Amino acid sequence: MKYYLGIDGGGTRTTAAVSDESGKLILKKAGKTINFYSVGMETARNNLDSLIKEICQELGCDEFEGVFVGCSALDDKADEATLTALCGNINAKAIEMNSDLYIALRSMGDIECPCVAICGTGSMATGIDKDGNTVVSGGWGHIIGDEGSGYAIAVNALKLCCELCDKEESSPLLDAAESYFGVSDFRKAIDIIYSPETTKDKLAGFASDVGKLAQTDDTAKDIVISEAKAFAKTVLILLNKVGCCSALGLYGGIFVHNALFTEKFKNGIRAVYPDLDIKLLTVPPEESALELARNHK
Repeated sequence: MKYYLGIDGGGTRTTAAVSDESGKLILKKAGKTINFYSVGMETARNNLDSLIKEICQELGCDEFEGVFVGCSALDDKADEATLTALCGNINAKAIEMNSDLYIALRSMGDIECPCVAICGTGSMATGIDKDGNTVVSGGWGHIIGDEGSGYAIAVNALKLCCELCDKEESSPLLDAAESYFGVSDFRKAIDIIYSPETTKDKLAGFASDVGKLAQTDDTAKDIVISEAKAFAKTVLILLNKVGCCSALGLYGGIFVHNALFTEKFKNGIRAVYPDLDIKLLTVPPEESALELARNHK
């Protein structure tokens, strides 16, 4: 039997989908991130190799007919050196790699000038203009960008916790941070936050707690709303570049799990584009990657 593999490599986790030659989806499996900017190329490659090994063991195969990888570390199609560095151990007749935004765009289907905004551990937006060119906005990474992302929400919340701790003020947000890092005094979280073992996605995970707290706590609510507005500005820049977007697809854990963020984000977009169709992607990007793998020529 011939197998095809599609991969969506986000900032926190990687999701793989496998089909047979008829296109029937036969397996999905998740693993750790393959974003080599976040975890380094060696770790990213090891994470990918581990996921592929699990899939091959489950299917009883050692080769794929076609593979397509969407990776959140990329803006565009991977060059040969990057493709080999990350995917060199995959046994396949054909392998391609592009950005995770590229496969998310493919999930929009056949519509005019589609755009996609991704907001998970990181954030970025992309679209296709009327001339067929791919344009992007955001995606500058967690050090200088990624507004609205889980990382940005978490770090801004932690910065506020530092201020609250210095002032010796009590706060539900401070309590939530101490609970998340398993400390009784927030200052004891310093060693954990700066530990080499504390990855970007570990810090970004605190955004989930902030999002839940925002339902009852104004401090957390203000952080979420501020980041939603910031990402809306990034996406508005993209929409202005594209100029003729007919639909905006949303993807990523922040959109899926944080209703307040999504509401405020949509409000920011519709203040400028009131009639724009804004909705969560209905086709998972890993399945779009799988279709690309099957259609490789």
